[in-house]
Amino acid sequence: MPLQEYLLLKNILRCPMCRNPLNAHASGVNCINNHHFDRARQGYINLLLGHKKRSLNPGDDKIMVKARSDFLGSGYYAAIANTITRIVVDLTADIKRPIIVDAGCGEGYYTNKIKQSIACSDVIGFDISKLGIQSCSKKNKTIQWLVASVNDVPLLDHQADIIISAFSRCNWQEFGRLLKHGGTVLVVGPLTNHLLELREAIYEQVHTYTNNKFLQDLPECFLLHHSETLQRKMRIFNAKTILNLLSMTPHYWRISIKQKEKLLKLNSLICTYHVHLSQIQYTLHSNDSHIPIGS
Repeated sequence: MPLQEYLLLKNILRCPMCRNPLNAHASGVNCINNHHFDRARQGYINLLLGHKKRSLNPGDDKIMVKARSDFLGSGYYAAIANTITRIVVDLTADIKRPIIVDAGCGEGYYTNKIKQSIACSDVIGFDISKLGIQSCSKKNKTIQWLVASVNDVPLLDHQADIIISAFSRCNWQEFGRLLKHGGTVLVVGPLTNHLLELREAIYEQVHTYTNNKFLQDLPECFLLHHSETLQRKMRIFNAKTILNLLSMTPHYWRISIKQKEKLLKLNSLICTYHVHLSQIQYTLHSNDSHIPIGS
């Protein structure tokens, strides 16, 4: 049985319309109320309802998906991917067949690395970008790919052992609903010096990132268990790769054509990535063995 069928038959997926379990059949999935969702020929399932979209094609467009795929495929963030994978392997070492969810998976770079390292796992990657998920589906058929929003994740309650949120928005209410007791959210996000040289090349005045701002929004059922930092310099040798890096950031949408043209004149760039990898544990009761927020 293909892994996608196995996942669906385990009733992991939830109908986005009535929130009942989805069951697999030949052409897709449906629920007890006969809400039907086709499986695309690439293998993914679109569970993002039309009335919940803020635009016709939300998320990364074709150019951004290609840029992200090219940049990450060149290995610039390999150390980040390796660290994510190492943490997830450690967290799931005692779980027979962990369920791992990559929330806002983009084009699937980190999702694929995790699945390659933990073959005996059920991995689900979802993103609001249909084009991003189409790209994912071409790379790995052993992962269940979904078009979905982090605001209404089409998975049943308390199914996930691990949730990955890498450079993506966290929805703590949804994460708490999805995780098993004792499960972990691995948050990967920028710190003060992240892409500093790129930002200096764009803006006259560079604003400082607020470190660990996401911790301020944590509900009481989540506690910071462990955090580590990665900081390295990358040598980028051509304008196209610099533009690919820009396309992965919110700055791509914020800057003017003139600022982009200025960036394209650069033949090379030495740029820092500076990120935290924070393990946030979900628990129904606080535990003195955890690190208090803000310590």
